Amino acid sequence: MSDEVQIISNTDVSKVTLHSVEDRPGIAADIFSTLGTQGFNIELVSSVPVSKGKANLSFVIAKEELPSVLAAIEPLKREVKAEKISHDSRIALVSISGHELIRQAGIAGRMFKSLSSAGINIEMISTSMSSITCIISEESMVDAVKALEREFEIKPHK
Repeated sequence: MSDEVQIISNTDVSKVTLHSVEDRPGIAADIFSTLGTQGFNIELVSSVPVSKGKANLSFVIAKEELPSVLAAIEPLKREVKAEKISHDSRIALVSISGHELIRQAGIAGRMFKSLSSAGINIEMISTSMSSITCIISEESMVDAVKALEREFEIKPHK
């Protein structure tokens, strides 16, 4: 499997969450259009319903951009009716990627079980046809990479 799957990790990221925003068409467009026109690159987005008509909207950005992103979204807080904005810079992204992941049944389960067995909690998950990305605590990154290297029989990077 090592030729088919590679592990990508990044600890130079921060998570921003807008809490209890209105859950209606256009919210994500408003937020991410504003950030995009200001030159910010969003690495991952997750929306989770929290109550009827409300959702938490979280996204991941480069750690160095956090102060600027917070300043950019503060004016949107009222417009999207967010209760508050929070952030966490003690996170990391760990991904497995490969062109054939979509064709491999159970690959997500293997990744999640491997991280769980190493005692690593997953905060967010994003998937595509060629990758699965998990947000974990920054302090868990080394153990996560080792666990995934074992699971997918990938030789450690030196």
